[in-house]
Amino acid sequence: MNGTFGLGLSQALLPLLRRGVRGLAEALEQVGQTLRAHRAYLFRLEERQGTWYTSQLAEWAGPGTTPQLQNPELQNLPMRKAGYGRWLDLFLEDRAVAGPVASFPGEEQPLLEAQDIQSLLVVPIWVEGRLWGFLGVDDCQEERDFTAEEEAFLRAVAEVLARILELWERERWLETLLESSPFYLARLDKEGRLLYANPALQRAFPQGPALPVAEALKAPNQPHAHLSQDGRVVEWTLLAVPGPGKEVLEVLALGVDVTERKEAEIREARWSVFRKNLLRVYETLMAEGLSESIFGLILEAALETLPTAQAGSVTVLKEDGCYHFVAAKGYNLDALRQVCLRPEEPLSLTGHREAQVFTWKDLKRFNARLDGKRRKIMEEAGRVDEIQAILSVPVYLGGERKAFLYLDNFEREDAFSPLDLELAQAFASQLGLFLRRLELEDRIQHLAYHDPLTGLPNRLFFLEKLAQSLRKEARHLAILYLDLDGLKLVNDLEGHSAGDEVLRVMAARFRAALRPRDLVARQGGDEFLVLVTGIREGREALAIAERLLEVARLPCPVGERVYHLSTSIGIALGEEGLSPGELLARADIALYRAKGEGKDRLAFFEPHWQEALRRENHLLEALREDLERGEGLWLVYQPIVDLSTGETVALEALLRWRQAPPSELIPLAERHRLMPELGRWVLHQACREQALHGLTVHVNVSPQELMNPSYPFQVAEILEETACPPSRLVLEITESSLIPDERGRDANRALQALRNLGVGIFLDDFGSGYSSLERLAELPVNGLKLGQAFTQRLGNPPDPQSPTARLVAAVLALAKALGLQVVAEGIENDAVLAYLRGLGFPLGQGYLLGQPRRI
Repeated sequence: MNGTFGLGLSQALLPLLRRGVRGLAEALEQVGQTLRAHRAYLFRLEERQGTWYTSQLAEWAGPGTTPQLQNPELQNLPMRKAGYGRWLDLFLEDRAVAGPVASFPGEEQPLLEAQDIQSLLVVPIWVEGRLWGFLGVDDCQEERDFTAEEEAFLRAVAEVLARILELWERERWLETLLESSPFYLARLDKEGRLLYANPALQRAFPQGPALPVAEALKAPNQPHAHLSQDGRVVEWTLLAVPGPGKEVLEVLALGVDVTERKEAEIREARWSVFRKNLLRVYETLMAEGLSESIFGLILEAALETLPTAQAGSVTVLKEDGCYHFVAAKGYNLDALRQVCLRPEEPLSLTGHREAQVFTWKDLKRFNARLDGKRRKIMEEAGRVDEIQAILSVPVYLGGERKAFLYLDNFEREDAFSPLDLELAQAFASQLGLFLRRLELEDRIQHLAYHDPLTGLPNRLFFLEKLAQSLRKEARHLAILYLDLDGLKLVNDLEGHSAGDEVLRVMAARFRAALRPRDLVARQGGDEFLVLVTGIREGREALAIAERLLEVARLPCPVGERVYHLSTSIGIALGEEGLSPGELLARADIALYRAKGEGKDRLAFFEPHWQEALRRENHLLEALREDLERGEGLWLVYQPIVDLSTGETVALEALLRWRQAPPSELIPLAERHRLMPELGRWVLHQACREQALHGLTVHVNVSPQELMNPSYPFQVAEILEETACPPSRLVLEITESSLIPDERGRDANRALQALRNLGVGIFLDDFGSGYSSLERLAELPVNGLKLGQAFTQRLGNPPDPQSPTARLVAAVLALAKALGLQVVAEGIENDAVLAYLRGLGFPLGQGYLLGQPRRI
């Protein structure tokens, strides 16, 4: 045994050696502390008529651990019948019971778990060769396996205790235990006269207890249970002890005070009713949803849980700053709803924060402060004069008093117990939770139907109102679908915070420009919806739409900058039989048409547009599928010719699609932001096929591609994948990609990166965009292409003195001055070819020189 256990053993044995059994309590404490246990105890084992019983005699319980010494379940416990036959068998073999309770047989666990025991170690005590009892310790916090050294320590203490018991058993030990026991212990003769009463019994029952001795005498040697209530609740066990001649000598009585346990059982029963009633409220809530009726359900549940409450009511603080009755039981609620109580008036008069009982005297003072009208209503509807006690519970939410729960008794001022106050407080807490949930649902309802940025109703709200209006006045309404023009530029230049501010300004303008009966909502992004009702003809909707166009054009100051935006509007008139979705789709089609015609304008829905939109949707779906599969798309190549030799020096890659011509395909892809994906396919295919013809290949690049910061990296990746030399690739860009703003500067940086990569850059359709002479000199381009609009206006034959001819000559001179290659596009007749060759154009392209063909 190590030093720790050696010291612990000496400390545990010293009280026993000095004071015998009187030192047992101190010894048990030392045992528990040495073994790091939470309880240490001594149990007696007795065999009566072949049945072994055990009773707890002594105990030490550490801080925070519930003592079990007065637990009636641990007195006169029949070992085998109670499921502890295994223990008894081990004790008779002088073996210990040890380990985690979870590892014990199932019949042993309930009683042990009820005492919060996680693990235990118990060793038998033998006195004069007989099994006398057992000594043990409990661990109430963790599962553990006790070591052999710990068992040896406990057995050493048990051995010394056995020797002491041998010395004291015949003389003093029983007397000492009886004198110090908290149980009520008595001996009575067969006539019921008290022969002995230990001090605990004498203090509790100075006149002696009244016990049913006659019933115990009917079955000697059999325990007899009896429950008495003499101010306190006591459970008695009586045992008639027969003598040698089977004549009863005396009756032994053991009493355990179970007052606290009974009170706990009553308390648990009341709380069980509370939980059951509250569960019923929640079941109703789940079935029917949350509404003001929930207050009535809570009140009913509270009255059922508190039997002393004979009536009740609930008041809630409303938006007008007064408390209003929202539920009542035993009173006329309709009458009470007429009463408005100001915050300083509720019954408390003291501003109490928790449950408090007020009597009829408090109620009388409160009633006297009310004006005559309200006092009369309270007296007639509320039977105020009959109330003897009011249990008032304020309900707080976010630190503010939001409601009151009132429970009334008509018979006694002292009707409500402390437990009643606890339960009422619990119901008030539930009221607070429901109030909080109602408040949150109101907020959720607002969020569900309103746009958080502008505060306008959202699409969902708009569609519900539109559905209602279509049912009532389908032929007298119109919807306007608005799309702001220019908001993306604000977001790109100044960030989304500036864009958000523009949306708020525009939302306020649109709302102010409408009639009070009209509804404006935010569809999402930069789109708004307007519901116009009560109109007789389309001109009225037109006038409203034109007013919205005007207010959208007004300068929009945001911070230190002023923006100039506009809006496009699609208008659809209501018709019988149309659903909200169908009418909205019509307005969307009209908006699409307005934007396609140049923006900052409006358009009415026309039926033939729907077919056009249906075709566009079909083409869009087909294009996406072909892009995904890599089918239905191919490239054709048009030669770029050296005009002096007629030799093809390069090829321009042109996209073809099985479903639509380029004039329809390219706008479709641009409208639906598919150009980056489509352009990647074209570039990859052109670079891969460059090896087949060996010439420089020209590929057109859309502004959507060039605005992507990663575009130069994509080009480099494709060149590497296809093994196409950068010098054999020319990218043709339009002047619209080079708008003189931040986006244009981003495009310039991308072009410079591509030039550094070795890729050629040509400015396509020169003369139709934003380039000035100054900007042209700064652009990172290798060449330019004279737009076919110029060549086609030269005439047949060309007039050298015409403005167009002079302009073409100037473009050629400018290109030479800047060291740029130049290509004349659109050459379709010999006269134009001869004229351009005479001017000195080095390169040309057109149907006369070669039509687009597949490789």
